[in-house]
Amino acid sequence: MTQFTPLPPVSLQPLAPPVRRGHRRGRAFFCGLITGPLLVLFLTTPEAAAADPVQLTRETAVAMAIRKNIDLRVEALSSAIAESNLAQSRAIYNPIFSTSASTGKTTFPGEDFRTSSSIGTLGLTQYLPTGGSISASTQAGYTTAESDNASISTEDWQSSVGLTISHPLLKNFGKKVMELNITLAGNSLEDSLERFRFFLADTVFSVVTSYNRLYSLRRVLESRQAALTSVQDLLQDIRRNTRPGQLQRVEVANAEYALAQRRKDLVDAERNLRDQEAHLRYLIGMEEKTPIIPVDPPSREEPPESQKQALATALESRSDLKQLRLSLESALLQEEVARHQVLPDLSMIASGGFSGIDGSIGNSFQQIGQGEGAWWSAGLQFSLPLGNSAAKNSYRQSRLRTEQLRNRITAFEWQVNNSVESDMRSLISARLQLQTNDQSVRFAEERLAEYRNQRKSGTATVQDVLNAENDLIAARNAQSDATETFAYAVALLWRDIGVLLERLNIQVDTSDPETLTRRSPQTDGPVAADVLRSPAVPPSPLTPPVPEMAVMATPGPSRQDAPVAPAERTMTEPAPPAAVAGPDRGTDAKGTRTGFTLKIDVFVTNAALAEVQKALMEAGLTPVLEYGPKKTGEVIRLLTGSYPSQKAALNRLDALRRIKADSFILRDKGGFKVYAGSYLLEKGARSEEKRLAYLGVKSTLEKATVNLPTYRLTAGRFGTREAADATASRLATRGLQARVVAIVP
Repeated sequence: MTQFTPLPPVSLQPLAPPVRRGHRRGRAFFCGLITGPLLVLFLTTPEAAAADPVQLTRETAVAMAIRKNIDLRVEALSSAIAESNLAQSRAIYNPIFSTSASTGKTTFPGEDFRTSSSIGTLGLTQYLPTGGSISASTQAGYTTAESDNASISTEDWQSSVGLTISHPLLKNFGKKVMELNITLAGNSLEDSLERFRFFLADTVFSVVTSYNRLYSLRRVLESRQAALTSVQDLLQDIRRNTRPGQLQRVEVANAEYALAQRRKDLVDAERNLRDQEAHLRYLIGMEEKTPIIPVDPPSREEPPESQKQALATALESRSDLKQLRLSLESALLQEEVARHQVLPDLSMIASGGFSGIDGSIGNSFQQIGQGEGAWWSAGLQFSLPLGNSAAKNSYRQSRLRTEQLRNRITAFEWQVNNSVESDMRSLISARLQLQTNDQSVRFAEERLAEYRNQRKSGTATVQDVLNAENDLIAARNAQSDATETFAYAVALLWRDIGVLLERLNIQVDTSDPETLTRRSPQTDGPVAADVLRSPAVPPSPLTPPVPEMAVMATPGPSRQDAPVAPAERTMTEPAPPAAVAGPDRGTDAKGTRTGFTLKIDVFVTNAALAEVQKALMEAGLTPVLEYGPKKTGEVIRLLTGSYPSQKAALNRLDALRRIKADSFILRDKGGFKVYAGSYLLEKGARSEEKRLAYLGVKSTLEKATVNLPTYRLTAGRFGTREAADATASRLATRGLQARVVAIVP
């Protein structure tokens, strides 16, 4: 693989012999031609002198975007808001407690008679899924009749206990009507998650495209640097080996003109490169203005899908199409409810209970207990707006919106078909262009070599060599563009058929939308932002793992083989094979120095691992994950039931997966146990147990002893122990204890 390194400073050669008198204008123009581009080059690359370059793999760039892209984080919070709206809608079934108390006194003009009363009420109301409500209430109070004649004064305590049921029989009847807002909020949550998946895929596509473009621009910069060096060497060769005369002056003039043009081209290439770096830094959330050296060239991987398969996959997997179908599902439900609301409003109201009256509150409640005083009432209430035009037009609007969505889905499926066909045509064209440009580069290299040989023999001029060099530069740039275009066509096809995240091994966890792009320090569960995440508990042997997290798989070893200079920092180093502590200078068996790295403690929990990963990345290092030895430990599983047959267990498993549970099956004494998750910390298990209970799934905590994987983190690659020790000391101020070890090949 081609490895890019920072370009050396451009060496300045005299462009011409001293200018003769009388050519001041030419001298000024010539000096401007030299210093102008160099000044632009200096002004356009201030960050290059201020920071060391960073080597970045494509996988790491995508992982950083998932973790740090601001726009993606905003979209993830929208999903959290939608989840909160769903919980708010479900609050309709929360029991309503009510209490009241009142007191009063009445006097009559011209009479010595007056009354006073006090009353207190307690009540509890529960709404029913069918649309009605049931209320239980108790009431106690006293009434006092007072007179100047004490013999006729009285005081009575009145108490009652009763139930009241109110239920619609036509309009507003049924679970669909009662839970309309809950269902719509649930669909809105699914819609926001699909929108997040779509936005995530689009962001990943932008990162891959921007990364490939940066790689191509650095190739262009490298080729123009080589072209500049070549023409400088050619100019020196002309002055050294060509006899003075008219021919030499022509050859020198051609070479000097080419030198000026190639300096200008180098300045343009440098500016384009820095602009593209700024764009990529925004996408991946890198705030430091650090020069980025892309390691991976644009992929030449061929997509496995045929056009027929791609179209079928697109109609099934595209997130924006799923959003439209969710909208249609909501519209159909609203249409059904609107049709039901056209019916008259007929409600049944019934109430009954017991009451007691006596001179003391205790005796009044005693009468209630004996059932001496009973009361009840029942009735029907009917209402219908004359004409009922509001309900009828509401139903008509719902029906029209449903038809509108059906047509929109049909049109969008047509557009998807056209998009996939266009992507396939673009892919075929890009493939042919790539093959053609590969041949062009080979022919251009042979042509340049032939012209150089002919110039040595005197049968070709300097201009012929310069033209051949320009053609080779153009061919190489075209080859780089063709490779980038092919990779773009493949990524575009995968995005348009909805499988880009799958092809890049990115999954979306929807169990807790608020943590899709960040980790909360209070949570123990898995998180999307953990770029180097591995599962805390091994998956069940009976069922394959169901990856649903917005995470990148652990990036494999970088394909860089060249040693890294001490001044460079790398975003992704190769995982050191069996790195061990060594002497002050890392050496191999032959005494060759290989460098040093930092090794951090062994971790079992994802929470502790994530905290250290975050601290390392904040320190400018990218952690590389290694598997450690197995460790026996205790986990907490959420058992949801035992089943005699595998079919019944699988049905239960599917039901749990539909509510986003990390479910799995284990054999148990001829039967099967279905679990809804496995956790290292009780806090995480309790949180999931509460969430499942809220969804109507009962689970019990069950402890088990298993072999747990452990992980080690290594970070950085340093040419000297002093540089590694300095970084370790800097990490110690952040509370991280890192060991400096030699990298042994």
